[in-house]
Amino acid sequence: MISTTTAGPRRALAAGAALTLTVTLAACGGGKNNNGGSGGVLTVATGSTGNFIRNFNPFAPQPLQATNGMIYEPLFHLNAAKAGEIEPWLATKYTWSDGGKTLRVTVRTNATWNDGKPFTAEDVAWTFQMAKESKAQNMYALPIASANAESKDTALIKFSKSAYTKEYFILGKMKMLPKHIWSKIPVKERATTLNTNPVGTGPWKVKSVKGTTMDLVARDDYYFKGLPHFKTMRYRSFTGNSAVTAAVTSGQIDWGGGFIPDIKKNYLAKNKNFELVNIPLATTFFLPNAKQGPTADVNVRKAISAALDREFMNRSVYDGQAPVANPMALLLPNYESVLDPSLKDAVIETGQGKVDQYLTASGYTKSGGSWEKDGKKLSVTVELVSGWTDYVSVAQLAKQQLKKAGIELVVKAESYAQWSNNRARGQFQMLLDNSGYTPDPRAYYAQLVDSTIPPKIGESTNVGNFGRYSNPVMDKALDEIASTKDPAKQKPWYYKIQQEFVKDMPAIPLFYGQNEQEFNGNRVTGYPTEDNLYAAPSIWLDPDGGWVAARIKPVNGKAGK
Repeated sequence: MISTTTAGPRRALAAGAALTLTVTLAACGGGKNNNGGSGGVLTVATGSTGNFIRNFNPFAPQPLQATNGMIYEPLFHLNAAKAGEIEPWLATKYTWSDGGKTLRVTVRTNATWNDGKPFTAEDVAWTFQMAKESKAQNMYALPIASANAESKDTALIKFSKSAYTKEYFILGKMKMLPKHIWSKIPVKERATTLNTNPVGTGPWKVKSVKGTTMDLVARDDYYFKGLPHFKTMRYRSFTGNSAVTAAVTSGQIDWGGGFIPDIKKNYLAKNKNFELVNIPLATTFFLPNAKQGPTADVNVRKAISAALDREFMNRSVYDGQAPVANPMALLLPNYESVLDPSLKDAVIETGQGKVDQYLTASGYTKSGGSWEKDGKKLSVTVELVSGWTDYVSVAQLAKQQLKKAGIELVVKAESYAQWSNNRARGQFQMLLDNSGYTPDPRAYYAQLVDSTIPPKIGESTNVGNFGRYSNPVMDKALDEIASTKDPAKQKPWYYKIQQEFVKDMPAIPLFYGQNEQEFNGNRVTGYPTEDNLYAAPSIWLDPDGGWVAARIKPVNGKAGK
């Protein structure tokens, strides 16, 4: 089976078919268009991440947000907000053959690195070959067999097994790196070196990183002519959600993505040109450690789940805007095409009876209102970022609900750096987290359950399956999905994944995660809206944020370069 895709200017992909849409890339619409202007500075809020550490290493556990999409770019833009939509980025065409084991990519001939050197297929081949040779650099666990440049603009990548299921990661997530820079860094130092002045193909270069402010400056030689529209992109970081909210609601921020309680009253009502774009792209989870600790026991995971009143959390914290998830953790309606018909009405089991059933089955007994085993009280620690106030509220409600069920929940709020480092290394009992942000259900489930992604506990990954869950049935299903591009042949394996998810609960689904993005329509336009979702609107999303940042405009239409 051979599948060929030429992306440009806009493609909507179905299995075995492609549809060309006539959209001008440099002039994506969307957003309110008002009088005024913001000069040459686009100000964005990164959230509650504290002081910036000047590190743009894409292999670091927490590289600066601007690393992915703004500086380093992938081959294609796979729109996280619209399943199947793909556009050319650093590459213009790709062809699968040999049942998904061979990929030929045609790259642009007009792109350059920000140090003036040309970007070529040699850089593409070297990036993939580097990933093949080092597990630390193979962030998406790609089964790479070889990678070579056939010509200046054509790279040939071969895989040891079908890589269809990895297509989103290969084409839309893996960032191309300059061979003339990274080949000089010893292999063992590539993941740890501080990449303070990154050389990328993206539209921005680093100008300064000071405290809670980071400035990027626009390149004047970017290969997408006319982009970006702003001369400077300024990131601002804060100590917590309250500080973010104050900056956004006062109009200091052009583009924000923080949770704002009662957002209609506290944001939209403050200015007629403030606009909210809220497109659910993820599921919020309690993410258990499936390898060690109390949550390695599936019955403990199911008991915790059964003790939770998710709808009460939704009403109390999110004003009813975060619908309760399903037990398959299937993001709906995004992935409705692969929903197992036998599970379409499935709901998460809840109630004290279920809690008792699962814990008794694992040998726990109740004493003085608390569950214990071998004389030790059942206690689980959940870690979350201290500045994420909505998650803090969710965790506190969960603590109360679990206590009522006889389970102790210890809430540990910590810095983003500490939380993300523990997550990357699998050194936690349970996390409050979310997962998704992909238009591909294959990639969505792979990030949650693919046992080939994470290294052993103590070693780092920033891709997924942070709980180190392993299930050969799930792995086989992912492999079978990868072996074909025929939806009819894929669906039974998607159903198998959903059935196993319900049985094993590798992650505890809570609700569809909010994705509130705030735009100051007095100063900016051209951002994605529900009517024109040319990309996911999230500033922090890798790499959609970079795609949007280059296309968002001052309302007066002047680039300000």
